[in-house]
Amino acid sequence: MPELRTEIRLSQVQKLAITQTLRQQLEILQMSSFELDGLIATELSENPLLEVKDDAPEKQQEKETQSEEPEREDSEEQDPLDLLKEIDESIGTAPSTRFREEEQWHPEAASPETLSGFLLSQLDGLEVSSELENAVVYVIYSLDRNGLLSMDFTELAAGWDGELEIMTRAVGIVQNFDPAGVAQFSARKALLFQLSGKLGESAAESLEYKIIDRCFPELAERRVLSIAATLAVAPHEVEVAIQKIQELNPWPGSEFAGSSGTVVIPDVIIERHDGKFMVFLNDNRFPHLSISSRNRRLLESPSTETVEKNYVKKKFKRASWFIKAIKQRQETVMKIAYFIVETQMEFLLHGIESLRPLTLQEAAKALGFNQSTISRAINGKYVQSPQGIHEMRYYFSRGSADASVTAISVKEEITRIVNREDKAKPLSDERIADILNSGGTAIKRRTVANYRKQMNIPGARKRRRF
Repeated sequence: MPELRTEIRLSQVQKLAITQTLRQQLEILQMSSFELDGLIATELSENPLLEVKDDAPEKQQEKETQSEEPEREDSEEQDPLDLLKEIDESIGTAPSTRFREEEQWHPEAASPETLSGFLLSQLDGLEVSSELENAVVYVIYSLDRNGLLSMDFTELAAGWDGELEIMTRAVGIVQNFDPAGVAQFSARKALLFQLSGKLGESAAESLEYKIIDRCFPELAERRVLSIAATLAVAPHEVEVAIQKIQELNPWPGSEFAGSSGTVVIPDVIIERHDGKFMVFLNDNRFPHLSISSRNRRLLESPSTETVEKNYVKKKFKRASWFIKAIKQRQETVMKIAYFIVETQMEFLLHGIESLRPLTLQEAAKALGFNQSTISRAINGKYVQSPQGIHEMRYYFSRGSADASVTAISVKEEITRIVNREDKAKPLSDERIADILNSGGTAIKRRTVANYRKQMNIPGARKRRRF
């Protein structure tokens, strides 16, 4: 029988660490142009090594020479920007350096504060394992602009290489962060979560909870009599309960949507020239950043004190990473834009009827990214094309029951049907579904109702005109 012994061995293993700098790069990737504009202004005001590039022709050559990075003791570090594609693949097993970095990168967020930054600040106050910490970061950067997870758990976990139990725990942790209701999988669940926090253990017995849980479609249309009949209560009680429900927020991340009231400026412009579609990055709104040559000379001057040199060196490193992170963001957005042109050519030529079903998973596979990376990159970005200005997410649709028809085109058809109806006898959702089915679009009444609500089209009763 072989002898059993224990041994201690040293081995070198390369693993990806989710450092504060990588977190910042992920946040920059996810930022809208409005938010990035504010962050750039903040960085310019705080970092003396960062300045707006002077593009005057006579100075350009000198600037390019001065902006070359000097050889430094850390020059052989692996560039984290090269690891963006690996983040989602390795995030589940990566060790944390949150407590070991000499200089953690915590820039003040653009005003207003971003949702991801607010959630990460809450994570910093927790003592969790490195794997669980990385899973929480993954969940935070998978939220949509409303603070919800606009995918089911299976899709969320598809880009996670760690244990599913860790991912489940991570979702639970984020769901208990402020604002209440964040990281829920639907607006309905966000409302139920907020109500439970407000009423405690007795929440499930309340009329408000029952209305949200059992009569959510009717609640959206404020069908008081229908709700009252379903729950066997008086209409007045339903009215009072609805008033209380209106104090809750189905979109917990909405208070962080800083660009909601601003004019939409496209990030990408698609134009047709000589029969071909050209893609342009609309980055003129951002200042072109460079390293300050004047302040950087302190790094090399023999007369500079050691303390000053260390300060300049740290600021130099931070400025370099910031410039590279913005460049990586723009390159990723452009790659997705080119993919959109290739896959949605018919839409660009002929309009909504030709918009094909396209999933984030298809884009991720074609571009070599993970699905969650694509989701972050298209967040809050806009595309101007011959068909108008649309959010980049507009080009990605799960499709209806008929795989050849996108949800967006079905919504457009529902709108046309409603606009043509007899206002004295508006069509029910079932009748609209029948019309669509007779036209070759397989769809259920419930799906029509859901699409109609998403477009803020009232029900037949409320559309009736006398």
